[in-house]
Amino acid sequence: MKKSAVWLTLLLGVLVAFTAPAQDTKPKKEKAKKEKADAKADKKAAKEDKKEAKADKKAAKTDAEKEAAKADKAAAKADKKAAKDNKKEAADKADKNDAESAVTKADKKAAKAEKKTDKVASKPETKATPADYKAPVDRSMKGPNGEQVMTGPRGGKYYINKNGNKTYLSSLKD
Repeated sequence: MKKSAVWLTLLLGVLVAFTAPAQDTKPKKEKAKKEKADAKADKKAAKEDKKEAKADKKAAKTDAEKEAAKADKAAAKADKKAAKDNKKEAADKADKNDAESAVTKADKKAAKAEKKTDKVASKPETKATPADYKAPVDRSMKGPNGEQVMTGPRGGKYYINKNGNKTYLSSLKD
């Protein structure tokens, strides 16, 4: 059984090797060269066609058309020059208006500053004191159970209660 399997495998390998098509490299190279030559010929033909079309177009242009094109260019140039002159005039007017408005703005600012100084000078300085405001707690004061009153880092008045916690005093009347 082993011998028949080996012979069968060998026969199958030989059959596949000889029936498979051989690879020829020469026809492919010749075919590629032929395609390249055809592509070059097509490019040359396209270039010649473009040159002929350009020559035909140039020949088709008459003197009248050339004159019309020159007239169009001259008209466009004149329009650009007129637009430039208009812009320049508008800029000059704007500069004059800006100078006048700057002077009037400066006068208005000066008048406002004068009014503010008059208002400040006419008002006397007074401190606002609400009716329920109480003067800060004195250090000699004692807490509700006779504890010493101390001042905190931000100016608040407090005393130490029987639990050892800080109890702040209100500066407002209760």
